[in-house]
Amino acid sequence: MKRILLILGMLLLAFLALRACGENPEKSAKNTVKNFIESIREREGKEAVDLLYPPFRDALSQDIKLPIQLTEMKQSELLACLLSSMGEGIKKVRIIDTSKIDDKHVEVIVKVIDKDGIEKIFTFIVIRDEKRWKIASISGIK
Repeated sequence: MKRILLILGMLLLAFLALRACGENPEKSAKNTVKNFIESIREREGKEAVDLLYPPFRDALSQDIKLPIQLTEMKQSELLACLLSSMGEGIKKVRIIDTSKIDDKHVEVIVKVIDKDGIEKIFTFIVIRDEKRWKIASISGIK
């Protein structure tokens, strides 16, 4: 009985190791960016904020300045509200390219067309933390 459990345990360990090695970082990072943009489009700001790497999220939150604080909201909640309102201006999104920078970083280039037909190109740097891929940087390309 112990031998069977040992064999099953080794098989499970081998399966998990192969699965972890088989992860495609570019695909995973691309899915994170897609989920982020889809959350914004669906006005789900909190879900979008959850996909941001904590230091990046905190930096964005610090940049939000209100003349007076109308309610007792956390900075991340204000960021979620802001992201939710941005979604209504997005008409079309297309992933242009993904490239692996290293084992923990992937660059994803995205084209966004707004409701006025204006095209914008953004570069997302996605980082792998302990559990998942998160967005560590978003910048526009001119």
